[in-house]
Amino acid sequence: MTQRPESTDPMPDDPMVALRKRARILDRLLDDRGRVARWPVRRAQQLLVLDHIAAQIEDGVTWNEVELGTMLEELHAFHDPARIRRELVDLGVLARKRDGSAYWKRSDAPRS
Repeated sequence: MTQRPESTDPMPDDPMVALRKRARILDRLLDDRGRVARWPVRRAQQLLVLDHIAAQIEDGVTWNEVELGTMLEELHAFHDPARIRRELVDLGVLARKRDGSAYWKRSDAPRS
């Protein structure tokens, strides 16, 4: 019986492999200015994009809806800051007053 040689390929659950895969996917979704070029169809890619955007949101700052929309507009090129804002609130990355008059990044925001 012949034995197969040991594989030198990293294990599929290797964190570096996963990190490189995320970077490749994100690279395809960003434009040359580093903005999200389009809203992905796949939920996993949407979460990757939202994580990328959340990482660029400053801690300890409170915005009104217009200010937050302007800031989010600078991070993507498909002109839908309301979608991104809603997704970030739904995921618990951003918190808001009940009336929507103030938004801030949660200090305990989940990371993917």
